[in-house]
Amino acid sequence: MKRIYFLLCLSGFVFFSCAESDSTKNKSKSALSDSAKIEFLNSTHDFGVINEGEKVSTVYKFKNVGSMPLEIYNVEVSCGCTVAEKPEKPVGAGQTGEIKVEFNSTGKVGVNKKFVTIVSNATNATEIVSFNVTVNKINENK
Repeated sequence: MKRIYFLLCLSGFVFFSCAESDSTKNKSKSALSDSAKIEFLNSTHDFGVINEGEKVSTVYKFKNVGSMPLEIYNVEVSCGCTVAEKPEKPVGAGQTGEIKVEFNSTGKVGVNKKFVTIVSNATNATEIVSFNVTVNKINENK
């Protein structure tokens, strides 16, 4: 009789443990669905070949595919030759936004690959976009 009681108690414990685990999973799914998510339409850009001293710029467009407002906290550039601008206001669910990037080629002769790290409140909190550019040295002896 004690064995049967023990087995009933054990099976009840396992049942409630599994039920609790399932409810925890549902809460996690709910938390993820009630969040922002950033999706870039273009995460790379190729400027091609430019002459040293030129400044070039591009725009990385993104969409908030989540259900909550997206806030861009920071944009970090990999080099002082690059400047990036982020949206100052939150981007609503289903809305689009832009990260503007400008590259100054002075002193950057050769092949360059630069990165911009975007930090936000999205489920994918850190995203990286990049660009390539080849900078030709200007012959000053002409």
